[in-house]
Amino acid sequence: MGNEKEKTNVLNDYATSSVPEERTYNWLSMGLIWAGVGINLGMIVIGGALGNGLSFKQAVAAAFIGGIVLAIVTGVCGVIGAHTHLSTAMISSFTFGKAAIVIIALIQAFGSYGWFGVQLGLFGETVSTTVKMATGVLLPTFLCVIVGGILMILTSTFGYKSLDLLSKIAVPLLIILLVASVIKVMQGYSMGEIVEFQAAGQAITVGYGISSAIASFIVGAVVAPDVSRYAKSAKDTILAAIFAFAIVVPVMLVVGCLMAQVTGTSDIIEIMLRLGWGFAALLVLMLAQWTSNDNNLYCAALGFAVVFKKLKKYQITIISGVIGILLALTGIAQNITGFLNYLGVLIPPMGGVLASDYYFFHKARYKEELAGEVKNIETPACVAWVVGSAISFITTYTAVRLTTVPSIDGMLAAFLVHFIWTKLIEKNK
Repeated sequence: MGNEKEKTNVLNDYATSSVPEERTYNWLSMGLIWAGVGINLGMIVIGGALGNGLSFKQAVAAAFIGGIVLAIVTGVCGVIGAHTHLSTAMISSFTFGKAAIVIIALIQAFGSYGWFGVQLGLFGETVSTTVKMATGVLLPTFLCVIVGGILMILTSTFGYKSLDLLSKIAVPLLIILLVASVIKVMQGYSMGEIVEFQAAGQAITVGYGISSAIASFIVGAVVAPDVSRYAKSAKDTILAAIFAFAIVVPVMLVVGCLMAQVTGTSDIIEIMLRLGWGFAALLVLMLAQWTSNDNNLYCAALGFAVVFKKLKKYQITIISGVIGILLALTGIAQNITGFLNYLGVLIPPMGGVLASDYYFFHKARYKEELAGEVKNIETPACVAWVVGSAISFITTYTAVRLTTVPSIDGMLAAFLVHFIWTKLIEKNK
């Protein structure tokens, strides 16, 4: 009977229960998964945008400062997952309440799910365009979307173990391709000349560049427990965050910057074909999108699993993936930008509330066996989240600026409101 329950939990990927110690992994496993998310076409394009608006020195500074901030946020949120071995949505139920979690978990899930639909659409377009440019054969985009979606559903359905295996294959190949590409692009230039490269287009501020680097993964940093719940220790989580976000992601941004400044374009497909990599580049670029997007579907399914409790996590993953394929086929990538911007406003403040509640007030209650004692609504947490989201919205859509990064503005505001309110409650008690 016990073995049967364990098999069910493994297939369900411990979506609504804690991951047992014997199923945990070391820092390199998590670091490769997060690095796989960070090495994607979008990151190269963002790096190209930095190279278009900043000098090479400024772009390097923006990339690494942004990466360090991402590593800190990922570490702060991820350690909670490492301690509790619970998903982000399960952890959030202790913070916001078991009634409020329905809204919180759905927003977290749709944040990842929206990106799944967008990136799947881009995946289909990328494969179709690359094959045509390389061979002259036109593969229908819809076919590429369907095949790519099925592959992503497969790895997401089998959970962390599949993400781990795919990342161990894909990330080294991606790094080899990008290093080889940089070496080839740099031929004819000395290091001194590269360091002195100037902006290729209209100038932007370094602050804006840092903001772009942070915005590239801030939502993923907040839902870090979805991966770090498999960590052997908090130390493993911190090392994985440093490896992926303070090293790999900034390097990807610098690669994009360098390619844009040398070639005059940030179109990674065009650059790869110019370099003569052909189908090798196609395969590796497909892996880049795959390792990023199966993680989006994986995190979305974990959020939905807390709300739709009668369905198993693998069932939710398959259903969500099929719907995601249909959304991608409708051209969601061209119409969802505003929706995703709103999610970027709503999700980061949750991280501020989680950090305040867990690290300063109620760490002892974050245990699976105490889930039945959770209140329906934790008022300070919910209000702090609303205030943080409002601040983030204002700094996103108006001229008001605090840190120049709206998501960080929202996180800090939510943290302060929750911390001060809860401190006053404790003092009165």
